Amino acid sequence: MTEQQKRKEARKILLWQQIGCIIVVLAEKMDIPCKKALDMFYSSKTCEKLHDESTGLYLMSNRFVAEEVAREFRNASEK
Repeated sequence: MTEQQKRKEARKILLWQQIGCIIVVLAEKMDIPCKKALDMFYSSKTCEKLHDESTGLYLMSNRFVAEEVAREFRNASEK
């Protein structure tokens, strides 16, 4: 495995761990089950942005990303 492949794998593992933390924060913040928070997260545009390294969203705190997901759903429900 090349160094670049190792870095890519490590980035994937860290992203999975970050997503798990975001789900827990989102569930606590919205007082919903983790399963619902997981579904919300993976159906959000914020999730897409988190997976896109060019946005830099992965550098933000888990609480910040969870707030972005919550805001996204609040704004959608207000429309």
